[in-house]
Amino acid sequence: MSPGAAPLQRSRWVEWEPLLAVVLWGGIYPGAKLGLAEIPALTFTYLRVLLATLVLFAAAGGWGRRSAWSLWKPLLGAGLAQTAFQLLLVAGLERTTAGTSAILLAAAPLLTAAWLALARRERTTGRQWISLLVGLAGVGLVVRGGTAGFEWRHLAGNLLALGAAGAWSWYSLAIGPLVGAVGTMRATGGAMAVAGILLSPLALAGVWRLPWSGISWAAWAGLVYGATAGMVVAMSLWGRSVGRLGPRQTMAYVYLEPVSAVLIAAVLLGESLHPIQALGALLTFAGVWLALP
Repeated sequence: MSPGAAPLQRSRWVEWEPLLAVVLWGGIYPGAKLGLAEIPALTFTYLRVLLATLVLFAAAGGWGRRSAWSLWKPLLGAGLAQTAFQLLLVAGLERTTAGTSAILLAAAPLLTAAWLALARRERTTGRQWISLLVGLAGVGLVVRGGTAGFEWRHLAGNLLALGAAGAWSWYSLAIGPLVGAVGTMRATGGAMAVAGILLSPLALAGVWRLPWSGISWAAWAGLVYGATAGMVVAMSLWGRSVGRLGPRQTMAYVYLEPVSAVLIAAVLLGESLHPIQALGALLTFAGVWLALP
């Protein structure tokens, strides 16, 4: 086999880092249901960000020798993107259905590919555009199988959810240079720390009023899972994948997050998986496969 043939063959296989990241993200949904039943959404998000920041920096051993001041621009960019994503996600979920939000959040790969094409940073082929559309159609079928669909009264929430998709695209593009400079764990921890600082003025009042002793262990378990496996491990894998594979190829795996969420909810919560959702899962995997170079 020639030296140039091996990378091409390997690239056709599904990459395990972004795949595991979206599987872990899928587990956030049942965990969040447990936590949000007893903890307000903004407070839940803030505590999850703070816990994730502490765990990330503990695992990375601090920021490292390089001064944070020399990296303040990419750090601020990634932190602002993470803050915008968290706020828009929560605000959108309060005003629209979870299914609609998941569909619109799955537009992130399309937004990333469109931005890269318009900015002429990467060349997008016709097959890659088709793969993105096929994946988006699959996500629509997966989520549509258990929801009532779009409603005009949810327009504001739909726009906020679409804004969250744009913010996630922004984060995936912004975190790459920071990962290259300080590594995945420190880059993700730095972005989380900036998000925690920016969220503090909005969330601290709710934290002080939180009835700590009345919160059940199940709610705490949902929060801890979201901050560790669902956020620290998953986002570290995601940042590493962005740095290694590039934002466009990594973003294609976003389509698998709703599939993962449906499957985990079916196992843990007893929610049914409809035949149309199974068809959507197949289309989703097809979209990811077509997106691979």
